[in-house]
Amino acid sequence: MDKITSKVANPLTLIALFSGVSESIALAVLPFLAETGQALPAPLIWFSVLFPTLIVVLFFATLNFNHKVLYAPGDFGDEKHFLSTFDDGKHFVSILGGNYVKDEGKIDGLKLFWKPDGQNPNKENQKILYDWMTKNNLDVSSISALLYSRDKKYSDLRRKAIDDLGINVRQL
Repeated sequence: MDKITSKVANPLTLIALFSGVSESIALAVLPFLAETGQALPAPLIWFSVLFPTLIVVLFFATLNFNHKVLYAPGDFGDEKHFLSTFDDGKHFVSILGGNYVKDEGKIDGLKLFWKPDGQNPNKENQKILYDWMTKNNLDVSSISALLYSRDKKYSDLRRKAIDDLGINVRQL
């Protein structure tokens, strides 16, 4: 909580701001109406009494039944924690962490097949990968997406490439 924000980015703050301003205006008008000797309008009195109660009831109902809508990604120190609020967090956090790939070693092996030293592509292996990508209707300029994207589609394509090309991870 060391982070200071300069703008209103949280739905809770907007709710508090709106209800505070409208309640303040309603309460500021009441003394002026009483001074004029007129009877106070019943709707204004009911609004002044019931509006804060309604806001509190709706807020707690929302908090109880759909708490995810009250927080923005910026309210969390790490976006993974925000995404974990959806779908019990399994799908989104696994995509961010790459955990949807059951055998990380195989995927690392495909990367090593392309760049054995971790930095420079092996030209022969790169041509093999390009040919495989062309055969599977993939744009060869997206080889980095194929090897590094954490999308489910690319995860499946990496597994398919390893199987199709017969890459033996243990030999790399």
